[in-house]
Amino acid sequence: MTEQPFDSEVYLGRKRRERILSWGSMILGSLILLDSGAPIPFPLVGLPSILVGGALFGFGYYQYGIYRQLPLHEAVQLARSQSGELSRTDLFLQLRLTAKQTDEILHELVSAGLLEPVSPDLPAEQEMRYRLLK
Repeated sequence: MTEQPFDSEVYLGRKRRERILSWGSMILGSLILLDSGAPIPFPLVGLPSILVGGALFGFGYYQYGIYRQLPLHEAVQLARSQSGELSRTDLFLQLRLTAKQTDEILHELVSAGLLEPVSPDLPAEQEMRYRLLK
């Protein structure tokens, strides 16, 4: 069974759907909770509106947690698709992450033993490259 090459468009589409689902659910749940006392515009009032609104808000919050997880698996797939080599710029551009998230992913993968620096003593103007171990 061969692993499929990394496709950044599929990854970015999935993250976009997760973000829209999480924010949409939290906003809709908040609106239902705020409107639980009045029958207009939602016909739900009382306990059912509180339960539905709370459930929607909770689901949105859960999805937001999933959306904010570091894409460690995708970083390993990206390294495999680039013949086992990875750099900070590759992660930053392909996964569209912040600099802080990129550093956290590299730190997690190095501490887990999945990546190792190719040449740890490089001049400051050269970028550190990492090699996939497993």
